[in-house]
Amino acid sequence: MRAIILAAGYGSRFKSDKPKVIHPILGKPMLWYVVNTVKNAGIQDIGVVVGHKAEEVEKSLKEEDVKFFYQKNPKGGTADAVVSSIDFWRSYDGYVLIVNGDSPLVSSETLKQMQRYLLMVEEYEGFKLGGLILTTHLQDPTGYGRVVKASNDRILKIVEEKDASHEEKAITEVNSGVYIFYTPYLLNALFRIKPSKETGELYLTDVVSFIVENGHEVRSFMASDPLEVLGVNTRWDLAIAENLLRLKLIRFWAEKGITFHSPETVWIEPDVTLEEDVEIFPSAVLKGKSKIKKGSVIGEGSIVENSEIGVNVDIQPYSIVRNSKIDDGSTIGPFAHVREKSYVGEKSHIGNFVEVKKSKIGDRVNAKHLSYLGDTEVGDRVNIGAGVVIANFDGKRKHKSKIGDRAFVGSNSLLISPIKVGKLSYIAGGSVVSKDVPDGAMAVERAKLKIYEGKGEAKIKK
Repeated sequence: MRAIILAAGYGSRFKSDKPKVIHPILGKPMLWYVVNTVKNAGIQDIGVVVGHKAEEVEKSLKEEDVKFFYQKNPKGGTADAVVSSIDFWRSYDGYVLIVNGDSPLVSSETLKQMQRYLLMVEEYEGFKLGGLILTTHLQDPTGYGRVVKASNDRILKIVEEKDASHEEKAITEVNSGVYIFYTPYLLNALFRIKPSKETGELYLTDVVSFIVENGHEVRSFMASDPLEVLGVNTRWDLAIAENLLRLKLIRFWAEKGITFHSPETVWIEPDVTLEEDVEIFPSAVLKGKSKIKKGSVIGEGSIVENSEIGVNVDIQPYSIVRNSKIDDGSTIGPFAHVREKSYVGEKSHIGNFVEVKKSKIGDRVNAKHLSYLGDTEVGDRVNIGAGVVIANFDGKRKHKSKIGDRAFVGSNSLLISPIKVGKLSYIAGGSVVSKDVPDGAMAVERAKLKIYEGKGEAKIKK
């Protein structure tokens, strides 16, 4: 089977300067979900019809193996969009799936079931269906095309709401915008369509009546979940679709052994992977291609983006880890920030209000309070006292520093890069260190303390 995804429209109800189908849902373009669903249904030969701001739409799918076809008149309607891709399927003797690019909730399992149904009709009834349309019943069908059926439950036609009569508008079975047609019958019907009197568009739904008139059957396939039919036409539709997909992802991981506390508050994106016994607390945000390994905890309000979190890591509340790796057994936070290609070794503790940027932190390192470690390589079992700052920027360039194994950096010390602090060296609290410190040495840099008797009391009274 081949697939055509229609992504050429303006999306005027969406009220956006950029194409509707590239607006993000959980960090991915809306159109990506449709492509991904089609691929997961086993269909690899995919054409995407683009029109309005085609370059932006094509760019959003640059990593996907799809073919693009250009609709010259995006206001020409869905049938005109399919005609725009005719070179993709005209000579193909098989079925073609047609789906709207703003239908991110359609599931791959539903598409697989539709394919199996077609095969069953061929095997047990001995003929090919002219078409199979995904439909559902809605209590309020406003905005959807209505499915008109004969008494034998075969589809006669699909009527767009703008063209529907009063009786047709009362029908509750609606068209989802997911179609499978047998291509020779589709080709014959497409060029018989006339523009709508109301809008001037060529509706793809009109091919149904022509296929039926030619003596072929078109049947409906009822969606198991009516929510799959939800198209995204407005920003509110987008919000609903995003929330449904988010909860679907959370349920998927929960069934694989992940604990979510207050799942309605957790943000998770499609490329995130989780291992058993991971625990996610309220308002956590998991983004990009993050990987959280077994037994780790992501605390309340924390953000993990494009990062690898090792086994039994504790990301404490309101901490941020971006583009970094945290090794097994370490603790991050609370209120810590690890970013930009940083690495934190095993059983280390990056504590509250500590920022690590583009640095490698060894095993069993303690940096528990109010420090900045930028462009620094820190060895194993190093102690970083409260208020330690690595001054890595001279106003023009960033410089690197290195702190050796089992070094001790006292509280409120300032290390001016580039600098090398040796193994087992000791930097006394409050020191400003601008020279290398050899292995095993002690560095002390303080101005002489002066005490003036009585001066303090006089100043306070004054």
